[in-house]
Amino acid sequence: MLEPKLVRSHALEVSGALRPFVKALIGVELGAAGPLPLSVAPHESLMLTVQLGREADCIEQKGAHGENTSLTGIRQHTGQFLGAGDCVTLFALLTPLGAVHLLDSQPLSETPRIRARVAELLDRQVTRGLESEVALAATLQDKLWVLAAWLENRATTQRRLARGALRAGRAAMRLCAEPGTGIEALADEQHVSRRQLERDFGHWIGTSPRHLSQVARVQAVSRKASTGASLADISADVGFADQAHMSRVVRQVTGLTPKQLARSKRTEMADAFSRATGGATVYL
Repeated sequence: MLEPKLVRSHALEVSGALRPFVKALIGVELGAAGPLPLSVAPHESLMLTVQLGREADCIEQKGAHGENTSLTGIRQHTGQFLGAGDCVTLFALLTPLGAVHLLDSQPLSETPRIRARVAELLDRQVTRGLESEVALAATLQDKLWVLAAWLENRATTQRRLARGALRAGRAAMRLCAEPGTGIEALADEQHVSRRQLERDFGHWIGTSPRHLSQVARVQAVSRKASTGASLADISADVGFADQAHMSRVVRQVTGLTPKQLARSKRTEMADAFSRATGGATVYL
């Protein structure tokens, strides 16, 4: 049982074939004293989650078999919600290219941005099988290994992927690594027009290049702040015109000042995600 601690977490190091597709793998167990008030910030990963209960009927405890696996896209705003108590949740933070590969290049333009059911993007038998294997695994670490194996199998299996989806995924990866890259340069690299690349982003990634660039910049601020760098140095390193420009963008994306963002990691949940993502702010 999870007493007396309300939250337990465990992270697996992402390695090998998964590295281009997954940023972090984290498991969190919440005790029966939940639900837990949480805030989540926009970040450059698409979040795949598997949430099960902690009782003998752990699959049906939270939802119908096959419907406990969900995907949250690139968020527009910081959100507050009540996390479900008495559950185990596995998180895979997918890169944009990872979402393209692991979800068989399913378009994300029409799917809910928050907690879309993966069973509606893939065959429900796929998510039923994953949830069954996770349920049978004994420990939180074992459950994460099951998810990692499932993701690696999907990442390394040859399949036909939409050309536009791969184009958007590659350009999005470039933006995540270098958020100051201009849309014209990205379009030239992918040998398409700016307008076509913007359409590809919206259809396959579910967001715009501009928004992804802003989110990636904000997360770069968070990572650099975690190393103790000054805000003035961070604004220059990340490519903002000045510190005031950085403050405007950070506030626009998160509702926080850069200083508040840097000091926001107070809960065990927030700290677990920060450690696993090299200082990013996922939960506040």
